[in-house]
Amino acid sequence: MRSKRSLVRRMVKCGLRLVLVILVLFAVQVSILAYPQMFVHNKVESGTITLYYDGAPNADLEQLAWMVDQRLQGCGYYDSTRADRVFLIHSDGIYDILVRLSLLHGRPQGFNLSLFGNSFVSVSRVRALGESSGGLPRFSIWEGDLAHTIAHEVAHQYVTDRLGRGVWRRLPHWKREGMVEYLANIGVIRQDTSATIPNRLDVLNNDHVWRATQGWSDKGWDRIHYEAGLLIEFLIDIQGYILEDVIAESVTDVDTRAAMLVWRAGR
Repeated sequence: MRSKRSLVRRMVKCGLRLVLVILVLFAVQVSILAYPQMFVHNKVESGTITLYYDGAPNADLEQLAWMVDQRLQGCGYYDSTRADRVFLIHSDGIYDILVRLSLLHGRPQGFNLSLFGNSFVSVSRVRALGESSGGLPRFSIWEGDLAHTIAHEVAHQYVTDRLGRGVWRRLPHWKREGMVEYLANIGVIRQDTSATIPNRLDVLNNDHVWRATQGWSDKGWDRIHYEAGLLIEFLIDIQGYILEDVIAESVTDVDTRAAMLVWRAGR
């Protein structure tokens, strides 16, 4: 009888210790993701953007932070009173740790943790994509533009804050990615007379542009993002929608695509 009680006590103690270890590990995970500036503490600021980075100080990063802020301000929606944090990671080791702690699949160029208000971008990943693709197609993730990638992740944070996490999570993929691609790019697109919707539709429909490049898989996943950005741009800039209109369930990608093609045919 005593041996059974002793065994039960040992099992309870082991269970409590295991729970304690799990709680400690979870606390460490949350602390690193919520306050990564404990490890990546160098920073530059421009407008709404605070850009944290690892490695030696670099004057070019001040220009990069300014470019990101200008991209977002240029969309006409972004709140100029915001203070968004971005962690620009040069070390692949540090970035890989952050990706694993975030429980993400694969190794994206960047990601946003809206719960903590932090965005993370891998310098080497973005540059490698740009070198592989030759910077094409423009206004796609494959162009390898750090300002674009950072603005994309910050836009995720902005739209989540504006619409609410519950609404954001219920949106179909094309609306989530289309909105942030629109916000990240439209300010630059409006300054480029060659970047019209019809011209970019030609890019979208050119299979050669989206072929696989050496060392990378097919670009089809970003082709979806590219089209989503065009669909949102059409809804907002041509149809006169606002972001809150776009989230309505009655607004579908099928109907929007059809309307955009009819509009183009009539030009």
